[in-house]
Amino acid sequence: MNLTIENLFAWYGQARALQDISLRVEQGSVVGILGHNGAGKTTLVRAIAGLHSQCRGNVEFGGASISGLKPSEIALRGMSLLREGSRLPASLTVRQNLVLGQRLARAREHTPRDIESVWEWFPILEPLRDRRAGLLSGGQRQALALAVCFISAPGLLLLDEPSAGLAPPVARELFGLIGRIAGTGLPILIVEQHPGWLIGLTSEVYLLEVGAIASHGSIETVLSSLKQSGV
Repeated sequence: MNLTIENLFAWYGQARALQDISLRVEQGSVVGILGHNGAGKTTLVRAIAGLHSQCRGNVEFGGASISGLKPSEIALRGMSLLREGSRLPASLTVRQNLVLGQRLARAREHTPRDIESVWEWFPILEPLRDRRAGLLSGGQRQALALAVCFISAPGLLLLDEPSAGLAPPVARELFGLIGRIAGTGLPILIVEQHPGWLIGLTSEVYLLEVGAIASHGSIETVLSSLKQSGV
């Protein structure tokens, strides 16, 4: 399902956080959003997912406007958000969290993936199937959050800083999983602070600076513009 953002502005009170953002995520593509802390990346994610109400502009998902809809309504239309810090029901086991993902798929009127097949995609989780989410490591929680999104039969994945707080080897494993999912043709919009994780994964990247798009193109083009600006 395509995602189109046109002329999006956002504020916190009187302070403008996003300025005239326009971008598109096509079916089967992986689009990256880069930027330093305070660039507006998380505000953009929140605005797309319906979590930030002080916005102006249009967001279309699957050919229909979702501007002004509640987050739950946007989720039912097929958008799955993996938020920074992977917030999951801590008292539920890995398997129980996956069952919640299956319920969301049915609410979307889609057939969920079988849990046994998830172990093939996420082998790190199979030995942990009966462990409570609150007892998982940071990397394990991120993998579980991604698996819950995956099993819910989404039309698009919206990933907010998936590498945040993870050691490089753990982040590398997580991005390997994201790459496998991208290989199924599922469109992904991924927000990251570290450009290295987007190399070889994204078809297009947008660089945010102070709430505005400063550059966009291939990851190589954006990295070149960063070097030229000395940032």
